[in-house]
Amino acid sequence: MTPPEGQRRRLRSNHACLNCRRKKTRCPGEKPACSCCVRLNQPCSYTPVTRTSIGSPSKDRLAELEEKVNLILNGNILARSTGPETKLSPPSPRRRDSHTPYPVPSGLGEGTTPHSSPSVIARAINLYVEHCHRQPVWCFDFDGPGEPGSLPEELICSLLALTLRYLHEQEQGQHYADDARTLIMLRIANGTVELATIESLCLLSYSSFIDGNTHLGQFYLGLASQLCRAAMLDVAVAYSTDDPHMERKKRLFWSLQLLEQSYGRQTGILRTSTEIWRPPYFATDGDQDSHKATGPPPPPMPQDSVGCTNPHDTGIWNMSNQFGWVWSNVRGYVSDCARSKMKEPWRHESMYSMILSDLTEVENRTPFCHRYDHVQFYERIGEELSYELAYWVPWLKLQFMYHAILTVLNHPFLYIMASRQNPNLAIPNSFWRRSSELVVLHATWIVRLIDMVVEKEVRLSDPFFAHVAAIAATVQLYYCCAGDPRLKYKSRVDYAKCREFLRTFATTSRACEGLHRILDQMMRIASGSENVDYETWLPSKIYLSIPLMWDILQFNVTDRSAGGRADGRLLHSSLAASAVGQGSEEDSTLEVIVTTSPEVTVNTADGGQAVPLPLYRTPATSKANAAATSIMRDTLVAPIDSLMVNTPWLWADSAPLGDMESSLGYANSGPGGGDAEFSSWWNLGNL
Repeated sequence: MTPPEGQRRRLRSNHACLNCRRKKTRCPGEKPACSCCVRLNQPCSYTPVTRTSIGSPSKDRLAELEEKVNLILNGNILARSTGPETKLSPPSPRRRDSHTPYPVPSGLGEGTTPHSSPSVIARAINLYVEHCHRQPVWCFDFDGPGEPGSLPEELICSLLALTLRYLHEQEQGQHYADDARTLIMLRIANGTVELATIESLCLLSYSSFIDGNTHLGQFYLGLASQLCRAAMLDVAVAYSTDDPHMERKKRLFWSLQLLEQSYGRQTGILRTSTEIWRPPYFATDGDQDSHKATGPPPPPMPQDSVGCTNPHDTGIWNMSNQFGWVWSNVRGYVSDCARSKMKEPWRHESMYSMILSDLTEVENRTPFCHRYDHVQFYERIGEELSYELAYWVPWLKLQFMYHAILTVLNHPFLYIMASRQNPNLAIPNSFWRRSSELVVLHATWIVRLIDMVVEKEVRLSDPFFAHVAAIAATVQLYYCCAGDPRLKYKSRVDYAKCREFLRTFATTSRACEGLHRILDQMMRIASGSENVDYETWLPSKIYLSIPLMWDILQFNVTDRSAGGRADGRLLHSSLAASAVGQGSEEDSTLEVIVTTSPEVTVNTADGGQAVPLPLYRTPATSKANAAATSIMRDTLVAPIDSLMVNTPWLWADSAPLGDMESSLGYANSGPGGGDAEFSSWWNLGNL
């Protein structure tokens, strides 16, 4: 029997808190505090329920069911009514399913509702535009600071989780990240996933990588990729010109790929193969059509005309995505080296040769409007750059990435480690000489870019820049014991610049803080002292920590502050994997000694093969391969001095950061008899 209308109202009022009852507003009835009171930051209390009859429990149950039905009929149980002070916009119509949605856990709004005012959301959007827009994620298209508009709650929470770090409120941001994860999982459970839900996962993934929660970030990234796959966003045919969200979908999809390229897992059979993201213009086995036949074409790139002079030019953000594909292969190359799977790099079928080929192909496709000499970044003023960060940040990332690729490929540490397992790599040849030239050249270019960024006060937030600075610092540390005093001084100064640049990222990123900590620890081991005076430190030999060097090259900065686990509040302790170490190399170091010869000239009679090799002492904790030991001596000599005559600018004063080619006289003078090698060497300098 249906109770009278007045009695139904009384039943509902019995479940309302005192504040809502006094205001005569609808009360959701959550306990111990309803969401209306939480939003208004008011104390919430209820009158004690006195059961006067046996039938009262049934009446209470009926009132509870009525309240749930009303919430469902009003849109969705997630869209709770808000007070007039904090209402953003009417809830968007949601699909009504035949099944009952999962309810929102009690107290979910405690971390989000009181602060999700329009002003707070607008501030989060402004911070996103300033720190995260197109560096690297591009989930929105803002011409400037915008209004909050109508944003789903999970997207608001993800934005706040990502941007509050720039107000030094990381702890509050973690609460928003937890709330966003709960809301996203409810969307998945209820079958109401929207495009904004995947965008939220993209932002959460990037936020986790910044925080050093690599496993959690990879989980968000993998979940977002699976949802894209379910929505057919990974095939070109799914993008219709009639779709008003087509560009938004493109930006989201390729933002996820940028994150995968920089932070995706490199080991295990379930990892994403980088080969499937090979740009379509690459040829395979000399036949481009054979590659196209292997699978459907990838989704189109988003429209990106910023900085382009021709309608057919590829945008700078899209170009950084293509260079990012090469960078992902470099990460795979380092992973192979760490597992002693390196093939001789001079072989045409080696990963080294293929990466260089791919890099040259992408470089060849870079439009002239984005080239270093054309944009003349060194002549721009800081104020001009700050107004066009949407272009200059991706441009800087492209430049940093280009030099980082060649720095890592030629990093002496990789080949010292490989020579312990592969006797062929211990034989002096021209590769050692050329590799040593390239690594110093491009590591120095990274420092020059850092100088320009610091001088022009360009604000960078992407941890990728910090990672590149740490890699360059390891090269500078390696050459701090060079025999030539000019290179030794230059390396010491450049190391300090890289370290200071890395430190600026540590205040907003626990991952970068971890990189900075690893670099300092490696310096202490290298110098054998807890306190290093950079002004007077002139070592003749250094000690390189093997595990710490691998950590920097592989961006292994997992934050273990979340309960001492590496998964970042994701897995139960029964599933938490132990940290994967370097086996017997956990406590081992390399003793590096560089030749004391102050000058080296290239003798063309021997084809440039009379070049010293790197030096290391076999660590006590490592068991060298018997065949390799029989060939290698206890000491090897580092290949550094071939640069002494031909590259004086490397250790010159870097005050004129601008047109370095003109300052070298390269643009105005033809190569002389002794300058031929210098000219060709310098041509490899920049992009």
